[in-house]
Amino acid sequence: MQEVECIRQDGSGTLLDGYLKNLIKEAGGEIKLTDLKAPFSSYQNPLVLIINSENLSGMKELIQKRKEKIIIGMNSRKDFKLVAELKHEFEKIFGFIDLSQESEYNLPLLKNYLALNFTRGTLPLDKLAGDLDKIYEYTKSELTRIKDLHDRFVKVRIDKLKGMSLTSKFMAGEKSGGEFFEILQNENEVLFIQAGSDSYILSSMLLGEMETLKEKSITGNLTAHAEQFLKIINHHATEQKGELSYCLMILNLKNLHASFHIKGQAHLFYDNEWISFDQPMQLKLKPKQRLCLISDGAFKNWIILSKKQIEPFFKSHNEMPTRELINEFFFEVSRNKSGNFLVHDALVAAVDIEETKIYQV
Repeated sequence: MQEVECIRQDGSGTLLDGYLKNLIKEAGGEIKLTDLKAPFSSYQNPLVLIINSENLSGMKELIQKRKEKIIIGMNSRKDFKLVAELKHEFEKIFGFIDLSQESEYNLPLLKNYLALNFTRGTLPLDKLAGDLDKIYEYTKSELTRIKDLHDRFVKVRIDKLKGMSLTSKFMAGEKSGGEFFEILQNENEVLFIQAGSDSYILSSMLLGEMETLKEKSITGNLTAHAEQFLKIINHHATEQKGELSYCLMILNLKNLHASFHIKGQAHLFYDNEWISFDQPMQLKLKPKQRLCLISDGAFKNWIILSKKQIEPFFKSHNEMPTRELINEFFFEVSRNKSGNFLVHDALVAAVDIEETKIYQV
C-alpha cells in the first residue's frame, strides 16, 4: 500500500485529519500525517500539502525543494485566492482538491495522481494500459455522477437584492475549465461578475480573485474594486496563455445606470434588443424591465446544439416570466446534446427591476 504524506498546519483538528485519512484510504493509500513544523521525512513519496494564508510561505519552500508532483489541498473556497501565489510552482502541482467538498469529489484526482506518478515496479505495457483505462473510466463515471447531482440539485437560483431580483441558472459542461459568478452589493451599487476560462489553473485563479474581491468589497468603491479585478484577471490570462471570458455589470441603485465590460461571446438581451459588444458600454435600465445575460459558454452551447437562431428565440419568448424563460433556454440547448452534459459550462442570469422603488431620473 502506497504511503501518502499529508502536511498541514499544526493543530488542524480531528475533523480535517479524519477526512484526509478516509480520502487517502479510499484512494488505495496509507496516510502519514505531518505538521508543518515537524521534519519533512521524504521528498519522493506522494505528497499532499494543505495550504492556507498562515502556512503559505513554509509550504512554498517545501514545493521548491521537491522534484516530484504534488497535490494542493484547500480547506475552503476562500483559500483559492492563494492559487495566484503559487503560479511559479504550477509545473510541480498535479492538481487542487477542495477539502470542503465530499470525498467523492476529490477521489478521482487523487487516484490519478497516485497511479500516474507513483506506480511501483515495472508493469507490462498491456497491464499498464488496462489500469489506465480503468482509472480513466472510473474518473469519467465519478465526474458524471457529481455533475449529475449538481444539475439535479442546483436549479434556478433567485437572489433578492435592493430594488430588484436576480434569477440565474447554471449547467455544467464537459470541456475543461469552468464558469463562475458572484454578486456584491453596497448601499449605492450592485456588482455582478461572471467569468470563465478553458484552463483549470486559470479557473482556480479566477475563483481566488473573486474571493479576494468579495473581501475588499466590504469597504470602498465597488467600481474601483471591479476595475482592479479586471486588470488582475487579464494579467493572469496573459501569463497562463489561457482563454478568458467575462461579463461584468456595475449598476447604480439610485439612477439605474448600468456599466458593462464583456470579453468573449457573452451577450445581453434588454428592451427587446439583442446586444453584443467588445468595448465598455452603458445602459439606462427602467423599472419593470428585465435584463438578461447569456454567458460565453451559454452562447457557445446554443450555437453548437440548438437548431434555432438565438435572437428570435429571446424576442419570441420575451413575455415569458423570467424563471420560465431561463428554463426554456436550457431545454432548447439540452434537447440535442449527445451526452449527459452540455459541451461548455453555461450560465444565464436575469435582473428584474422592481416598479415600487423610486429612482432618480
